[in-house]
Amino acid sequence: MAEETRSLSGLTNAEAKEFHGVFMSSMVVFLLIAAVAHVLVWSWRPWFG
Repeated sequence: MAEETRSLSGLTNAEAKEFHGVFMSSMVVFLLIAAVAHVLVWSWRPWFG
């Protein structure tokens, strides 16, 4: 049985792809929350214009 190759991070290719998927999903959620927060603050107190 062949050993799985690990990268410098210690993850296998499958583990790295799974981590990347979770990371990207959580980043998109964070950016959406940040965008909604900015729109709400802008509607409450515009910072220019």
